[in-house]
Amino acid sequence: MSSSKVCVHCGLLPFQTSAHSTLPRAQLRFRLAQLTDLIAKLTTEQRQLRAISDSIVYPVLSIPPEITALIFFHCISPSNPFPQPSPLKAPLLLAQICREWRDIALSTPRLWQSLGLVDTRSVDVFETWLARSGNLPLNFSLNCVDPERASFLVDVCIPHAQRWQNVELALPVGLLTRLEGPLPIPLLRRISLSLRGPFKREVANGSPDDPISLRNAPSLREADVSTYPDLRFNLPWVQLTTLTLSKVDVDECFVILGLCPDLIALDITTIGPPPPPNHSNGPLTLPFLGSFTFATDFCAAADRLRLPKLTHVHIRETVGADVTHATSLQKLITLSACPIQRLALTLKYPASDTFSRMIDAMPASLHAMEVHCGNATHVAPLLTALQKPDLVSALTSLSISGGRVFDDDYDAFPALLEARAGGALREFSLLVQTYGRADAVRDVPLRMRALPRMQALAASGMKIRLAIAGRFRVGTETEVLLDTLN
Repeated sequence: MSSSKVCVHCGLLPFQTSAHSTLPRAQLRFRLAQLTDLIAKLTTEQRQLRAISDSIVYPVLSIPPEITALIFFHCISPSNPFPQPSPLKAPLLLAQICREWRDIALSTPRLWQSLGLVDTRSVDVFETWLARSGNLPLNFSLNCVDPERASFLVDVCIPHAQRWQNVELALPVGLLTRLEGPLPIPLLRRISLSLRGPFKREVANGSPDDPISLRNAPSLREADVSTYPDLRFNLPWVQLTTLTLSKVDVDECFVILGLCPDLIALDITTIGPPPPPNHSNGPLTLPFLGSFTFATDFCAAADRLRLPKLTHVHIRETVGADVTHATSLQKLITLSACPIQRLALTLKYPASDTFSRMIDAMPASLHAMEVHCGNATHVAPLLTALQKPDLVSALTSLSISGGRVFDDDYDAFPALLEARAGGALREFSLLVQTYGRADAVRDVPLRMRALPRMQALAASGMKIRLAIAGRFRVGTETEVLLDTLN
């Protein structure tokens, strides 16, 4: 008797050439008939199972493709205008789930109209993205130091210039010059231009000092440009409402500002020595400027501006602020009679008297202030200055973050709030930053002395948020001790 096992599906012995070769023809034909019948049964069962499988529809796949495409679009973070391609993030991730989702993703140009590329990304990725974006406006960022790779990227994007909408280019100077001439960019609303690689500019005709001109941009409203000794730009300045100028000397800055009468928001970082005290051709008025960000090294020239609509000010401390900076700031505010409402200060090493002078220069309209302190900034003297009730007396909201805090400083936080509890102050936010394992022990006086007093103020109606952040803290990176702001 054969030792072969019977098939559990058909009940037949497996085919063995040596065993069947001796069987009569009739038995072989009978065996063939059995197998033919079995194949027919299995084929029928296969069709039935396939029909059942095809009838199963996942609820998510029953959503109309238009709704699915809209959901896909909201998977892309709105906080990042130039998402870098990643198989772990939308839209590439969405195209890997199933055939239906892939078809929807690839047929939705809106998912592919924004992209950010750095040196390590392939040129092929850029071409694929542009092809999938259809005819929609393009938002892209190219950041590349290698001239050869950057040249390929520029070759790919220039034929699509008519679709540019929001563009950031950080490229070797020789490639930025390719933006000149009759390049049509009718949809361009914002452009950022900066230099990567060697500063040396090589030109075939003209002078290295000739500016790079972008003239065919009727929709341009926002520009962010960085100048260098061999790099200048000639934009349709008169159209701009938002402007960021970096690495520009003060005199050149005022020349450019004189060409931008409709500015609403301005951010300036200057280089070189400040202008002589009396070096001025008269004040420059920007009648619509509402938001102004500048560094302390621009303060010496700030009183040359007249900003009657200024409501938001942000001062970055790039050099140590002194009394002359505060005096120039006070002149700007007094001569402009501007209704400043919000003030942000990014400080490194301010002296408490200079800080007081800068705050005292603010008009009575100021009602919100943010102070961001550098690692070496001693916060307590700043808080002591703010305890004066006649200093920015209309202040309703105060936020402080960073800086150095020592054990004896923690009383200054509740003391500041207690001094202003009967005044206009209604909201206070504090982020205490620790910088090492030894600093973590400062949590103790914060919890034991400052926290109970601040809890009492919160119970009386003041909205307070108190948090600690530090790289070596156990558990969460930021611990919130008190929060009645939300």
